[in-house]
Amino acid sequence: MVKTHAEESLGANPGDAALNPADSVAAGVPSSKAPHTVEPIRSGILAALRHRDYQLLFGSFVVNQMGFWLAHISLQAQMVELSGGDPFQVGLLTFALLIPALLLAPVAGAIADRVDRQRMMLVCYACVVVVSATLGALSGADAITSGLLLLFAFLMGTTFAFAGPASSAIAANAVHRDDLSSAVALQSAMNNLTRVVGPLLAAPLVAAGRYEVGFAVFAVASAVAAVLVSRMRVTSDIETDETTGILERIRGGWRHARERRPALAAIVTAGSLSIFGIGHNAMIPVFAADVLGDEGLFPWLVATTAFGAMLGALATGRDPQPTLGRAAMRLAAYGAAFLVFASTTSVAIAFASQFIVGYFYFAVMTGLQTLIQQLVDDSNRGRVMSLFQVSWGGLTPVGSLAMGAIAGGIGIASTLQIAAVCCMLCGFGMMFHARR
Repeated sequence: MVKTHAEESLGANPGDAALNPADSVAAGVPSSKAPHTVEPIRSGILAALRHRDYQLLFGSFVVNQMGFWLAHISLQAQMVELSGGDPFQVGLLTFALLIPALLLAPVAGAIADRVDRQRMMLVCYACVVVVSATLGALSGADAITSGLLLLFAFLMGTTFAFAGPASSAIAANAVHRDDLSSAVALQSAMNNLTRVVGPLLAAPLVAAGRYEVGFAVFAVASAVAAVLVSRMRVTSDIETDETTGILERIRGGWRHARERRPALAAIVTAGSLSIFGIGHNAMIPVFAADVLGDEGLFPWLVATTAFGAMLGALATGRDPQPTLGRAAMRLAAYGAAFLVFASTTSVAIAFASQFIVGYFYFAVMTGLQTLIQQLVDDSNRGRVMSLFQVSWGGLTPVGSLAMGAIAGGIGIASTLQIAAVCCMLCGFGMMFHARR
């Protein structure tokens, strides 16, 4: 295995990295990325865009995400049409799309630390092109069924699960370490912008029943994204030990996260927010109809959350050295805003509180992701970021299903209030842990 500059000089002391995350040598950053070889750039939120490789990666991310949202909305609308509006089938579609992150991300992370990450992303993009184009062809020929939609959603989710760790790792390889917070924040902010713009672009296609167009656009967008990524010139510190098995490499990533304090605590914090907080997004349509009295408010609540999340990501991106304590405080604030939302019947208060919920949601996740990226060795980056992917995306469907089951017994408002209190308690608990 290629040694990092840290291993050569300090033995990659995790204690030094934990005490001083700004020290790229102690954090195990490859010597090619250490400050003595690249001039630090401290220009705020847009600093990452000074790097050519990140410009290409960011462009591919924007194009691909826009195509994803067109395809995602088309998937949901087509499932509603085929199932006759069965909420269980619609929920099962989201579950099929997200569950691969829980099941496969650790394996994907181990692979991302063993093979060329750029090539891994290109393979994933190629798979998305094939899956989306096939789905579009079947939809255009009226040969699609609800069962096939679930299958294609699972296949898409599988490609996303494998692309996630490689994408996170290559983003860190594309910028100077001082610009990591900018890189993470820009991608988080754009994720939420496309979350708003994508559904708006998909609306006329859905209204006309032209679902195949949305899938075709996603196929083209993924092809364009692949071309942009192929033009990047990045190097990664990957494993070359052929004797280590896949399970041992996964365990190695877990051990590395434990050693690089507080990386594991940050992953646990993200998982707490996913289970008790993010899962409530699936309940917003029911809350809008049963509590606020207008199901039509649902898309506007989602858009409001996305705008708040975009601002939260941008604001957090200005912090070059995030800490676990600040992330925990933001999680507690998230829980407080969430509790206000769950307890109100006022439309105005619901929108205001949901905006704050969105703000702190991505403020927490952006800060945690940046913190973890700064702490880990590049040779373990894919595996550790796969754990973060599991805690963020993989646990979300678990929280959604649990909230749906509980809401059937005690009601939607009470369920969301309990979840909000859990978020606050997790935030306070992690604040205490961070001080220790």
